[in-house]
Amino acid sequence: EGPAVLVTEATEISLPLTVEALGTARANESVEIRPQISQRVTAIHFEEGASVESGQVLVELRDDEARAAVAAARAALTESEGNLRRAKQLMQARTISAAVLEQRTAQRDADRAALVTAQAQLEGTTVRAPFAGRVGLRRVSLGSLVGPDTVITTLDDTRTIKLDFDVPETAVARLEPGLPVQAQNAAWPDAVFRGEVRSIDTRVDPLSRTLT
Repeated sequence: EGPAVLVTEATEISLPLTVEALGTARANESVEIRPQISQRVTAIHFEEGASVESGQVLVELRDDEARAAVAAARAALTESEGNLRRAKQLMQARTISAAVLEQRTAQRDADRAALVTAQAQLEGTTVRAPFAGRVGLRRVSLGSLVGPDTVITTLDDTRTIKLDFDVPETAVARLEPGLPVQAQNAAWPDAVFRGEVRSIDTRVDPLSRTLT
């Protein structure tokens, strides 16, 4: 007798490509909160580590000078608008020249721009959260003199976590948005975090020959 032969029907199965890589997790949005102007802190409206909403007031700065500047700019604009209205009336009566009308129009425009600038300075005395998230440590105190180079606190939106990782260039042809991602972290060894590929870098690193 010859050797026994086992016969079975051939079937197709898919062998998914799996790539393992070390990744770096980061917040969906992250920013350092800094004031736009230089002034002293008069009020602090957040607790360290607290959740805040978009637009929520975090810090107030001294605003008496800014309010006075707005009032002065508004008064100047009111005067120049009145002068322009009278100039237009006199122009219709042909008692002033076109050059005078142009001059008063230019003054009105300059005063209007000055008011906008003053209002922006006043708005800068209130520091707000640019998006919803969680604030970090407070790095200023009441009475602190702060400026655009001063970090008041940090703000991170951690409701979604971004994970950056590098894959070999040999896998480029198989990469596309929507592919599933499973991640693990040493801090939570028994947990599996599931996500998907959202974006792929357009350049391969010339040294490591990898793509982020």
